[in-house]
Amino acid sequence: MVAVFGIYISVAIFKLQNGMVKDFSIKQERKNTRINKVFGIRGNIYDGDGGLLATSVPTYDIMWDSRVNALTEEHFNEKVDSLSYMLALNFPQRNQSEWLNKLKSLRAVGHRYYTLLKDVSFDKVRELKTWPLIREDKFKSGFWAIEKGKRMYFMGEMAKRAIGYTRNGVNVGLEGAFDSLLRGQSAEVMEQRLPGNIWRPVKVGAGDEAENGKDIVTTLNTRFQDITQYALNKAMVQHKADHGCAIIMEVETGQIKAIANLKRGKDGKYYESMNYAVAQFMEPGSTFKIISALALLEDGEAEADDTVSTHKGKIKFYDTEFKDDEHNKEIPTAYTLQECIEQSSNVGISQLINNAYKDKPKRFLSHLERLGLTLKPNFDIPSSNHPVIIDPSHPLWSGVTLPSMSIGYATRLSPLQLLSVYNAIANNGVLMNPYLVKEIRQNGKVVTQISPKVINKKICSKQTYKALQNMLRGVVTNGTAQRAFKECLVDVAGKTGTARIINPNGRGYSNKHMASFVGYFPASKPAYTVIVVINEPNAGDIYGAGVAAPVFRDIANKIYSSHLRIQPELIAQENRALPSTLNANLSRIQQQLEELEIPFNVSNPEAELVHSELQNGKLLLNPIKIPKGLVPNMKNLGAREALQLASKLGIKATISGYGRVYMQSIKPGTRIHDKLELKLFLKP
Repeated sequence: MVAVFGIYISVAIFKLQNGMVKDFSIKQERKNTRINKVFGIRGNIYDGDGGLLATSVPTYDIMWDSRVNALTEEHFNEKVDSLSYMLALNFPQRNQSEWLNKLKSLRAVGHRYYTLLKDVSFDKVRELKTWPLIREDKFKSGFWAIEKGKRMYFMGEMAKRAIGYTRNGVNVGLEGAFDSLLRGQSAEVMEQRLPGNIWRPVKVGAGDEAENGKDIVTTLNTRFQDITQYALNKAMVQHKADHGCAIIMEVETGQIKAIANLKRGKDGKYYESMNYAVAQFMEPGSTFKIISALALLEDGEAEADDTVSTHKGKIKFYDTEFKDDEHNKEIPTAYTLQECIEQSSNVGISQLINNAYKDKPKRFLSHLERLGLTLKPNFDIPSSNHPVIIDPSHPLWSGVTLPSMSIGYATRLSPLQLLSVYNAIANNGVLMNPYLVKEIRQNGKVVTQISPKVINKKICSKQTYKALQNMLRGVVTNGTAQRAFKECLVDVAGKTGTARIINPNGRGYSNKHMASFVGYFPASKPAYTVIVVINEPNAGDIYGAGVAAPVFRDIANKIYSSHLRIQPELIAQENRALPSTLNANLSRIQQQLEELEIPFNVSNPEAELVHSELQNGKLLLNPIKIPKGLVPNMKNLGAREALQLASKLGIKATISGYGRVYMQSIKPGTRIHDKLELKLFLKP
């Protein structure tokens, strides 16, 4: 029996060694090999001026096979001391003795494919290849580098949710919406399992190679984004608000120039954690009243100077009472339609709409359809939420639905939708589709050009939009926003909004409010439309005029004072003083100065970062010297330029605040090393 069993075992071993047991061989091969998908370098995301917002930076893991055949014990012992010294000098997480012991212990146990260093920059890898042992062929020393891709973002918290990310199947912002374009085409790679559960590529399927992703160029203006983020954050802190958003849209094209979203964290600071501008659909409140005025004017149901009784600020529709806010004002006996908008009269607007449309509500709703408010916005960043506008067939429709809808309740819209309506009024009745991506590029060449898209060429007649423009101008000069814009440098048109927030259970309203302001500037020749929405202010004011309108004013002032294109009276002056420029990227400054027709000279065309000085009636752009291997002076650099420079130098950097760098945590001239962490402090 023992002899027979021994013969059986011998036959089985022979079959296994010669692959004669087919099923076992297949299972074993599957266990030790796999087909994996790999992608090329992920595409970049740029702002409207060509500056980097997101890019994939190659980093490397340094591997070591301590059992490589050509590495003799004598040769290893001869070079390991020198290698340990270089490792300790450049990677001080271990001293020379610790590095020496680590390398010797790995060699002693015969460790194969050990990850010695992670996330090493390209420049450092190039330097590594000059060190003892590592400079030799990988088959002689056992050292080699594996390339990886690391996603880098250069705006910090600015536009974070708009730029977005992809992580564990979760797609957010532009990174998520354009993921298939950014990651390119995959290739199948056969990988073999090595000791330590390490997989190495051994074959590329069908000779295919992964294709690098495409680049996308956004419409964002980083200066506008900086201004918007700072102004919004300032108001959120002042009023201890829960969350808020602000958007800037170019009137003529529909391009989104800035989009900011802030939410208060547990530490009391504000972060970009959700894209409220696109995804939050709420009752808009009084900013909706201009749509009610549009319907009345367009259908001939009222003129701007038609009057309506105020009923001393109170009126009932069935069992629901509508009130006018008596905040700092005395309510007269009657308002014109113009005054209803200027003073944001709930009583006046609800009466006019109810009288005109209670027997024909679908006629009123047709205006909302024409404005595209019944459909989810066709925007580059999709939202899982959608607008809510009910009609008479809905079971929740009642006798108070129409008057409620007329003043911004009983309906849910996103800030982006409301912004588009006001932009159409500023654009003389032309409704533009808002968009955030203007180009798609492959290897530096434009493969897709996205042009402005008109949704509706005529939302109303010329007579109507002129009357609406006059009403919105009146809100600022005579109405609820008058006080907020006393110190504004530019003429503004817009509407305040204050809405009570519905309880989470959907029953009744809470004591929390949403403050908003939406409008455009300059009012005489609109260039930009802006919406500001701040939810749940908990300190001081709660009204749109006191909470949101100052944010709009600050944005308008800063853009107007620095943007010559919307200052025709200044451009006309022949002897205007030349502005100085802040420290920034040469190509960006050149482009902006050329657009503004400001004369300049460049002392060194190959410079990356420059500062300016006046010389012979022109701006002279001089290079900023960057010391090799030392921490540079980053004062006056913008957030993007500072982070890009830090990344290039292999410095881990974080930013705090908005604007320009005014202080850095590490003194300029300090030698750069891997443990160095630089904090940059910014202010306007």
